[in-house]
Amino acid sequence: EAEVYATSSFFTAIVFWAILKWEHQADLPHADRWIILIAYLMGLSVGVHLLNLLTIPALAIVYYFKKKEANIKGTIIAFLIGIALLGAVQFGIIQGIPILASKFELAFVNTLGLPLNSGAIFFLIILISTLVYLIIWARKKAKYHLHLGLLCFVFIMIGYSSYITTIIRSKADVPIDMTNPDDVLSLVSYLQRDQYGSQPILFGPDYNTEAKGFKKGTPVYKEQEIDGKKKYVQVGNRQVSPEYDASDERFFPRIWSSDPSHERFYRQYLNIAENESPSGIDNLRFFFNYQTNWMWWRYFMWNYVGRQNDFQGTSYGEAQNGNWISGIGFIDQMLGRGDASLMPDYLKNNRARNTLFFLPFLFGLMGLVYQFNRSKKDGIIVLLLFFFTGWAIVMYLNNTPQQPRERDYAYAGSTYSFAIWIGLGVLMLAEWLRKPFKKMSLAAGLATMIALIAVPTLMAVQEWDDHDRSQKTLARSTAYNVLSGLDSNAILFVTGDNDTYPLWYMQEVEGFRKDVRIINLSLLGIDWYLDQLSYKINDADAVPMIWKSEDYVANKRDFVIYQDLLKNESTQYNDLEEVLKFITLGQENVQIKLVTGDYVNILPTKRLTIPVDKEAVLKNGIVSKEDAEKIVDRIYFTLPDSNPDKSNLGVLNIIAAVAKDGWNRPIYFSCGFPGGSGYQGLDEYVELEGLANKLVPIHFPGSSPDNGAPQQVN
Repeated sequence: EAEVYATSSFFTAIVFWAILKWEHQADLPHADRWIILIAYLMGLSVGVHLLNLLTIPALAIVYYFKKKEANIKGTIIAFLIGIALLGAVQFGIIQGIPILASKFELAFVNTLGLPLNSGAIFFLIILISTLVYLIIWARKKAKYHLHLGLLCFVFIMIGYSSYITTIIRSKADVPIDMTNPDDVLSLVSYLQRDQYGSQPILFGPDYNTEAKGFKKGTPVYKEQEIDGKKKYVQVGNRQVSPEYDASDERFFPRIWSSDPSHERFYRQYLNIAENESPSGIDNLRFFFNYQTNWMWWRYFMWNYVGRQNDFQGTSYGEAQNGNWISGIGFIDQMLGRGDASLMPDYLKNNRARNTLFFLPFLFGLMGLVYQFNRSKKDGIIVLLLFFFTGWAIVMYLNNTPQQPRERDYAYAGSTYSFAIWIGLGVLMLAEWLRKPFKKMSLAAGLATMIALIAVPTLMAVQEWDDHDRSQKTLARSTAYNVLSGLDSNAILFVTGDNDTYPLWYMQEVEGFRKDVRIINLSLLGIDWYLDQLSYKINDADAVPMIWKSEDYVANKRDFVIYQDLLKNESTQYNDLEEVLKFITLGQENVQIKLVTGDYVNILPTKRLTIPVDKEAVLKNGIVSKEDAEKIVDRIYFTLPDSNPDKSNLGVLNIIAAVAKDGWNRPIYFSCGFPGGSGYQGLDEYVELEGLANKLVPIHFPGSSPDNGAPQQVN
């Protein structure tokens, strides 16, 4: 699959369709085969995206309404059972089964001395045998619901077994191998999304809450041969996470991220002074104004009321970017969108500018009212689907500010519900028209047909051009141009998904410039990604590093702390390679003890130097012969960060290793890098070459990639 949300939307639609098929046939023999089909589809959908699981509470209500005499108490109980089933699938099956398998694997390999994977295989045999026995027993004892539940569990597992391909693929060491889940132990980390961290849901801290301590992350195991047998050896833990006193946590925390840029945003957005602590009201304001209104309702209104343009807004409420509009002038002006007649042409002719005049939205509201009037049960079911695929996601994601892109795709499921209501709104209009035209059913039917055709036609006319991506080739064209301008066998540092995925597409799909080694700075601080740099992929050679795997495995050297040990920082520069080796020393006298009890290495200096072999630089084409006289003997630079993290240290490792090997690989930085921190202080030694900044041993005093092309100085 190339993109998950379209396929995930398909699964959402088909499981909801299947439960309606079951409802229609529920009293017939073998009708519950539809329930089993839903279980299989649920398991299969997990291999695409977890969004489909959010339909489970609505499906549970459908089942209850069909099988029982509905009342308020029963409906609440059925809803809670649906929530429990959602949690059981998410945590009990998707994560719980692999966790149990990993426990067996550790015991069998490390304790009993059996071969790798023996524990996981034994667990699967036990699980399958137990399920077979229970299914046969439940059938013999006429335990119908237990039998049905067991069959559903089995078919979820059959669908979920598609994840085996993830392990097979990882073992093949493919060029893009996220988290390297090549055994059941690493698969657990992959499924739990350890690299992405987590966010509080019901209880948690504010952005300025002080931690009472820190807890270690999940253990990290590596396969190692000991006394002739392969075992799993714990080499560390995933990143530590802060712990807070219960009295310092609040209910429903929404402004929780301690990232400095997020903290600045919170304070500016909510008008909180520097010395002021946020309140519960501030959390709710952020939830309703930013997370709900900006990060969900705005996207919803784009579809059914109108969209201003496709320029990503900053959420500070600027009048001209990314808002929803209606096309009705006085309403849009009341909303603070400005006078549309005064817009410049580039905004007026933006393809994503859509004006729907509230018509689809009004039909949806009519349909909602119509459905609840005709059948409250059906209305509750669709409303639950709307809630769980919309607002519930808002609460679960608990988005931080400054998202790298619009997130409207995450809420596609809620548009299904509203589409149902739009259709029912047409029926409501038909009923209204029949009353004054009792003897003119033809006229009423004609008016209904016009309404049925008019709204979808309006939506298609307004929205097709911005949904049609066939001519939007900016990502591909930019990636092509970036790669075209690089020297052979180049190393290219990039940052973030938007910077990386178009380049990966060009290499892996179109096979273009497969000699370039693309290194994602966002992943460079993770041990499995650093390990993957050590082998050749496609036509690109392995990436050299000063550090070995044992120097950065798990949470080792996640960051270092600057301490001026040299006492003369203002004048002395130290060799980068030697400083990197110093950082790996294990003696406590060159480390600082943290509150967790762990020791962190010291960065003894921020003033660094890299030797330059002029002959090698010219021979390998790093600098042209015309600029030979400008080549410096050594590169001198100062690190911008006092406590550089593993990703920054990884960049320095690679640069030092390339210099040590005689500058045999050209090094480039994507133009998406921020100046200073991204370039590790080497800003004055890069020059724009094509659409990337090349590291060269030529000094451009006072220059910066952020200030355009550097000016060469003799």
